[in-house]
Amino acid sequence: MGIGKTVIVQALLMYAGLSLGFAAESVTIEKLQADPQSYHLKMVTLRGAAHQIQILTSPPSTLPRIDTQCLMVHPPYTFVLSDETGFLQITVRARPPCVSQHSPAEPPDVADGDTVSVDAQITITPGSGTGPAGATLDVLAVNIQRVGN
Repeated sequence: MGIGKTVIVQALLMYAGLSLGFAAESVTIEKLQADPQSYHLKMVTLRGAAHQIQILTSPPSTLPRIDTQCLMVHPPYTFVLSDETGFLQITVRARPPCVSQHSPAEPPDVADGDTVSVDAQITITPGSGTGPAGATLDVLAVNIQRVGN
């Protein structure tokens, strides 16, 4: 299989929340933030408490809406994960199914104060971020589980 096909297959499996058989390394937030480049494009497991959950919504469109437009039942959201070493923003993608805009959305997988284990894909984006040399640390949740609540 070519490199391009391998990358596409890995991306699809990660998006679906499946594992390629590799265990994600368990790290603290402090360890991740101290050397984010060493985790670039890797899976890690983070544990801590969820806070400041924010559902991401698109700004209202000025164009007329068609009644058949759909919304994801599980909309994208962010939350702050904190452990004894620090805190970090986690992003969660929208998940299907897509339903009528009149159907209610499901609540996020986490609630404020939940203790969770998060398997996440780490991406370092060079640019205007706050990290070393202006890099931005992006943490995309692939799997979230409540722990001991």
